[in-house]
Amino acid sequence: MASLPKEKKLTTPRKCDICQKGVGITSCSGCEQMFCRKDFNEHRQQLSTQLDIIISDVDLLKQSIEQTCDATTAKVFDAIEKWEVEWMKKVKMAADRAREEAFDIVAEPKNQLKRITDDIRTRMAEENYVEYDLDQWMDEIKQLSIDMKAVSPTVVFESGDECEWKRMIKVEKVEHQSHVSRSPQRSEKRDSEVKQFDFNKLTNRPQRQIKADGSYGAMGSSGTNLLYCSGNTTVCLTDGTDHDTNTLRWTEDGILDICWSSFLGRFLILTGRALHSLNAETNEVTQIKQVSDKNAANFCRCTCSNQTLLVSFHGKGSVVEEWDMNEEWKTTKRWQPPVSCQQNEGIVDIRFSCDGSHLGLTVYLYSQYNQFHVRDRSMNILNNITFPPSRIGYLLLSLPDGQWLTHEWDNKQIHMIDRDGKLEQTLTYDKSIQRTALIGRRCLVIRTYAHELCFHDL
Repeated sequence: MASLPKEKKLTTPRKCDICQKGVGITSCSGCEQMFCRKDFNEHRQQLSTQLDIIISDVDLLKQSIEQTCDATTAKVFDAIEKWEVEWMKKVKMAADRAREEAFDIVAEPKNQLKRITDDIRTRMAEENYVEYDLDQWMDEIKQLSIDMKAVSPTVVFESGDECEWKRMIKVEKVEHQSHVSRSPQRSEKRDSEVKQFDFNKLTNRPQRQIKADGSYGAMGSSGTNLLYCSGNTTVCLTDGTDHDTNTLRWTEDGILDICWSSFLGRFLILTGRALHSLNAETNEVTQIKQVSDKNAANFCRCTCSNQTLLVSFHGKGSVVEEWDMNEEWKTTKRWQPPVSCQQNEGIVDIRFSCDGSHLGLTVYLYSQYNQFHVRDRSMNILNNITFPPSRIGYLLLSLPDGQWLTHEWDNKQIHMIDRDGKLEQTLTYDKSIQRTALIGRRCLVIRTYAHELCFHDL
């Protein structure tokens, strides 16, 4: 009698490690996480965005290497040419000295013959000679004839180690100590690559303080340098150390926002009616785009990732535009209410996440609430946090580990938000805050209402 087939044992499917809701249908061999279809697609999009960042860094590195190679080659060639000129002078001096020595050797028989001839002519004129003198002159002439045939100049060239040309000049590669560590293995979790910020250090005395005047508190960081306003007619560039601060006179309208474009290698400076770029090396300021319609809303905030720049506009029902920096600043997308925000809301601040995969926005409804949004690149809201109403609204800073920092203008409270858009920590600073910026990965700069820039190492 045939046996019945064994009943198949069903197991509970593993859930998605991201949302903990959907069924995990596929895993990533890189991060070793299980994903549902929606989160897997978003995960691949994040990897694609990170790859775009790497490609952009490669292009920038290629440009930097080419410029460095050209400058280094010119510098080394100048040194070689200088050495060549100096040695040509020395070689010419040695050759001239050898010519003089050859001339002296060749001219010696002539000089001796002239001496004998002069002596004979003098004695002949005076008739003052006898047999002895004739014999002496004859012997001298015979000896001179013998010497002339036996002696000739010979050129002796120095050889051996004392004049080994290959060792007289050579170019060597000098490797400078690098402070860049190698990337961890692919199997390591990305979360372990970045140390968490210790925001409790904000209670400590800042490592550095700078006086910064003016009502316009805009500032932005390139990663190594900080560009900030000091008064309405001056912008300043500094780093996180005690190095000197460079200043530049600003003759345009008041600055509302500053961001750094690694794609352009320049700071982007936004005023109410125009966007400018600043070359920090040459102090060259260039106007890129302006609001031509007098009835149109003013610019408000800007943020960029790779070749994409997002600009938000001032007022209720704020509009957000996407500009392509590689295509003559062409507007490629435009979000209006209710996608950008609700018709009665206004966007206070907008920032790309550090990897460019998400957006952070703060919006407000006057006298009712403030909100922080985590959004995808299509402006879909992924999560939000509601804060109490305020006079101006909440400003925003993206952090390299996926966190966000937000604070109310002219308030002492700072809120830390995790990468999922959940409130993680709130602390009270000892002074009212205007703006924040991050230099490198650890130095948080806080601009206070007391017109100070405070540098904290977290």
